[in-house]
Amino acid sequence: MFENLLHQDRVKSQLITALQTDTLAPTLLFTGPEGSGKTTAALELARVLSCNREGGWNCACPSCTRHRTLSHPDLLLFGPRTFPQEIRVGAELMQREMSPASYYFFVRAVRKLLKRFDPPLWAGEETRLARVSSSIEAIEEDLGRLESLMGYSQGMQFTLQTAGPDRKELATLLERITEACWALEPSVPDGFPVFMVRAMTSWALLAPLSARKTIILQNADTANDSARNAMLKILEEPPPSVEFVLTASHKATIMATILSRARLYSFEPRGQDATGAVLTRVFKEQEAHAHYPDLRSYFLGKSAFTPEQAEREAIRFLGALLRTRLDRNGRIAQQVPVGKVADLLRQSEEDSLSPLQVLRELVATTGGFGARSAQYADSFPQFLRALTRECVALASDPVQPAEMLMLANSLAARVREAARHYHQLNRSPELLMETLAGSFGLEES
Repeated sequence: MFENLLHQDRVKSQLITALQTDTLAPTLLFTGPEGSGKTTAALELARVLSCNREGGWNCACPSCTRHRTLSHPDLLLFGPRTFPQEIRVGAELMQREMSPASYYFFVRAVRKLLKRFDPPLWAGEETRLARVSSSIEAIEEDLGRLESLMGYSQGMQFTLQTAGPDRKELATLLERITEACWALEPSVPDGFPVFMVRAMTSWALLAPLSARKTIILQNADTANDSARNAMLKILEEPPPSVEFVLTASHKATIMATILSRARLYSFEPRGQDATGAVLTRVFKEQEAHAHYPDLRSYFLGKSAFTPEQAEREAIRFLGALLRTRLDRNGRIAQQVPVGKVADLLRQSEEDSLSPLQVLRELVATTGGFGARSAQYADSFPQFLRALTRECVALASDPVQPAEMLMLANSLAARVREAARHYHQLNRSPELLMETLAGSFGLEES
């Protein structure tokens, strides 16, 4: 068991010991950096807990077969997505090496997205779920076609046939699934909606179909106060047939009342050698470890709109905004720009574009933030995160005048509001950006 959890030997040993001695706590907290294997361990634990036999990865029992493709009805997984690029990575992996391992990686990456739309999580919100149901059904149909195309025909045991699929047909199918998933990404709820936490609680009280249910709350440290309070009620008295696994980047970000009810498992950062070994063994990337210090960098580097691009665009927009405000506000303009403001102005002065022009160029580059090109579906959240980071850095600069600090705080608040409208109200990114520019009086810039 836990054969797919690489270079986390201490955590692996602790989990196996707890399972073998029947001392596993009802609520577990997995902490560690992104890409350290927390979700992998949580999903493997769910499979082992449901297993009818000894829990090995290749176990042929019906429960393990369904867990390997993340289609078991006793598993709930929700919370903010960590690496949506994993689907693209999986598609590339399948085309490099057609094998059961690459098939499972891709299918699991897709279902990590689809699990966010499991009907039990949307109890009472079926109308909202219905908006994406046709997209989900189409993806599931294509996953069925992929299974057939890959030649898996040994009942519960998947065995790749010798001939293998037609490469061109496989590439077309993988691209269609990937694009459909990118288009679905913006509909993933932001954070932990209270309605989902309440629906999860109701589902947890129902009897499992197999030995045990598992609920994985990914990135639980991002939950707001309302969601955390709703979680606390079920975590105080968890049903005996349910295992809760919370993942977080940092222990300190989990509220104390939840922390006191969870057993902590700390995942260590993987060094460059361990990262290289994972990239070689899992992703068949022989040279990638020379360019990527960790898995987070590897996944983000697979985005059509990379974090580096998001950072450059955020700097361009914020620099243009500051330049416009300095030109218009004589009182601020009398002061010589210093610190972060000076850096932003220097980095953006090559453009000489207005903030609205910068936004329009960005919209054109990203196909309307993914509206006209599915591969850019994650570009808007990436841009908002980068813009927020730049605003926070500006607001934290002690040498700035009060007016600049107020501007940075105001922009950060409006960016957060744009993110909320995007995730929760499904508003158009283009419209939100136009509104953001308009809120600073930049419509005619």
